[in-house]
Amino acid sequence: MFVRSNADEEATMYMSQSVTVKSKQQSIMRAVCGTCGKDTETHLLLKNIERGGGTYDVYYCTHCHTGITVPFPSHEALSRLYSSGSYRSNDGTRFNVFAESLVRYFNIGGKKKIKRFHREKGAILDVGCGRGLFLDIMKKDGWSVTGIEFNEETASYATTVYGINVITAPAMANLPDGYFDVITLSHVLEHMRDPAAVLRECRRLLKERALLVIAMPNFASLQASFGKSNWFHLDIPYHLYHITFRGIKSLLLDNSMKIAKVRQFDFGQNVFGWLQTLLNMSGIKNNLMYNLLKKPELRQGELAAARKRDLLFTLLLTPIYLPLSAILSILESLILRRGGTIHIYAIKQ
Repeated sequence: MFVRSNADEEATMYMSQSVTVKSKQQSIMRAVCGTCGKDTETHLLLKNIERGGGTYDVYYCTHCHTGITVPFPSHEALSRLYSSGSYRSNDGTRFNVFAESLVRYFNIGGKKKIKRFHREKGAILDVGCGRGLFLDIMKKDGWSVTGIEFNEETASYATTVYGINVITAPAMANLPDGYFDVITLSHVLEHMRDPAAVLRECRRLLKERALLVIAMPNFASLQASFGKSNWFHLDIPYHLYHITFRGIKSLLLDNSMKIAKVRQFDFGQNVFGWLQTLLNMSGIKNNLMYNLLKKPELRQGELAAARKRDLLFTLLLTPIYLPLSAILSILESLILRRGGTIHIYAIKQ
């Protein structure tokens, strides 16, 4: 949505009515941060990142150190990015059989962790429910489930296959106050144009003492600092914001949410995040390993664009980088407390 030749006008349209470019090099902009809500300077942190046929920068908020993708993709561009046959296959899945089995395993683990905080079965809302796998697991466990998705196309699989009530994002405003016992946002906030508004809505929808679960990449993590534009979880242009714990903590406090637990270590997300980041930094085609794990119809274009040396070096370096990735994940998560992805469990006060 931003146009580089007219940054003042476009930034004002999208980020805030008071956005101005402070230097000719556009290295500093004043903006209202979509995460902490502060009117502050945003500084150019990462420049000229080429992804998905576009070129992007990352500015960061000096108040909460949240990164902001510039330019934001338009609504039409996002619709194309998330369409079936592009982001996921027509059957709702994204990965090969082995990877999909791991996805199911980790979703079952997510259910168990929620039940540590909320033992009684109730109503759960999954914002950004995707194909509905997690909600299907919760439904079979006896929960009343509702999902929210970007549009009707992305919601169709969960509705037709799992029989889950999935509404599109604008209809979130029509849901009743204080209805849900649990709301989950698993790697969703970073995709949202206004994370602060989403959390305000979540607070409205939660019962008193109800649970909010947020999983997200941590822009203040060791792997983010080390990998920079090669960081796997940067995921431009899908990720519009690149959030830190400091930023999300401020948002939760503003919405009278008390943090009950922060989990810094995620075996799947953190270890693989390091592995793919190290491969990216080795000059291999960006996120090639990740794309190799996708279903054939989703990876064809990526493989066609890969060089033989990319495939060869991925094969040779993965056995070396995998144990190193596990060690680095433990270091950043359990010792430095700067996990590549984090899970936050918060209670409405």
